[in-house]
Amino acid sequence: MRYIWIIIIILIGVSCSETSLLNKNRALAKVGSKVLMKREVPDLYKEGISEEDSIALANKFIENWIRKELLYKKAQENLSRSQQNEINYRMEESKASLSIYYYEQGLIRQKMNAAISEKEINDYYEAYPNALKLKDNIVKALFIQIPASSPNIKDVKKWYKSDDDNDLNELESYCYQYAKKFDDFNEEWVSFSFILKRFPKVITSNPERFLRYNKGIEAKDSSYYYFASIREYKLKSSVSPIEYVENQIKSIIFNQRKIKFINELENSLYNEAKTNNEFEIY
Repeated sequence: MRYIWIIIIILIGVSCSETSLLNKNRALAKVGSKVLMKREVPDLYKEGISEEDSIALANKFIENWIRKELLYKKAQENLSRSQQNEINYRMEESKASLSIYYYEQGLIRQKMNAAISEKEINDYYEAYPNALKLKDNIVKALFIQIPASSPNIKDVKKWYKSDDDNDLNELESYCYQYAKKFDDFNEEWVSFSFILKRFPKVITSNPERFLRYNKGIEAKDSSYYYFASIREYKLKSSVSPIEYVENQIKSIIFNQRKIKFINELENSLYNEAKTNNEFEIY
């Protein structure tokens, strides 16, 4: 009952005025020796929220804080000595891990060379081709979606699979006028499944066979015509094109370099401390 009155009194006090809530150094609640200060409460006075709603949100935050602290206080009073020791041990482990992490990340940013050269990428690509095999069929493609009411669709069917520059210029000009989508994906590799999802129905159950024998895909529903021109393809389980896995290789090289840097840091600290008799082994 005493705790309920504490909550009621505090909530009434908090609700009295917006001005008092804006004082960052004001104490808002207390449970045992633990005090909640205004600066610890998130900023609830945001555009579009009324003063009344802001006060209600603040009250809710404070009530939740009180409930949590009461439960924490009760837990501390009832934990065994061994449980308290386990908690303290875990807290020290977490503190040590976080301290080491932030220290290492700071040194990595300051002292480790993060630049990865084109030669390093090529060397890795040539040394580990089996580690870079494709997990999906990939293509370089042009995708077009045109409203069904558009004129001269027969010309589009001719142009989109052509390699002739004049035909491609005609197609581009046409699509700027009529197409809802006209996308070459920056001429980069994309998964074939990503292209197929843009069509209104399943085009093929055997994508590898389809890619071997088809340069284009066509489909139609009640609203649109869909076309995709397959300019190049690579089949699943073949070695990835280097440009497709360049970022992956950079990430691998960076992580290898980071592990080496951290190992050298640890060894350096250990050897220096050993030389200076900064630790003892019993």
